[in-house]
Amino acid sequence: MNQSMTWLNFKKNLDLYPELQLTFLYQNQERIYPNYHITEFKLATIESVDCGGNYDTWKEIILQVLEPNEKIETGSMDLKKVNSIFTKVSTRILIPDDAILRIEFGNSKSAMRQYFVSNLQIVGTELVMELVDGKTECKASESCGIKKDTNIPILNEEFVSEKPISKNSCCSKKPSEVSLEKVGCC
Repeated sequence: MNQSMTWLNFKKNLDLYPELQLTFLYQNQERIYPNYHITEFKLATIESVDCGGNYDTWKEIILQVLEPNEKIETGSMDLKKVNSIFTKVSTRILIPDDAILRIEFGNSKSAMRQYFVSNLQIVGTELVMELVDGKTECKASESCGIKKDTNIPILNEEFVSEKPISKNSCCSKKPSEVSLEKVGCC
């Protein structure tokens, strides 16, 4: 699992610095508009089995941030406000201290996705949260044989097929057999 900030580490800042404004930086140090809105706290339980057969489970807390269409030069939300939102949330869901903190965000420049928190620092009157994309990694690299930080090999031409999908496939129906169903395998 990618390393990121835990909920406990973030929560400490809410308690210590209620007057600071929470600012988010994403891709290439772009700033989320200061008049953003925290729309949801989501608690996710992840259960996984890796390619080596190892079971793992953890919790993630996902703060969904909405950037309004209009850029208004105001102050960002202060940590006291974020803490008051959290206080309401904590009456409904229990967020474990070791839950990994993610920020879910998207706008017209960037598709919605969940970012990891790579850095948190005080800059003047702001608590600046730097967001980064995660990367796929093999947790069972020793047992499955994939070395860490290696590139996926390119297939040799002899393994690439140019044959069409089998006629027995659900994806190769004749035009007369195609239905207008919205659900299907293809």
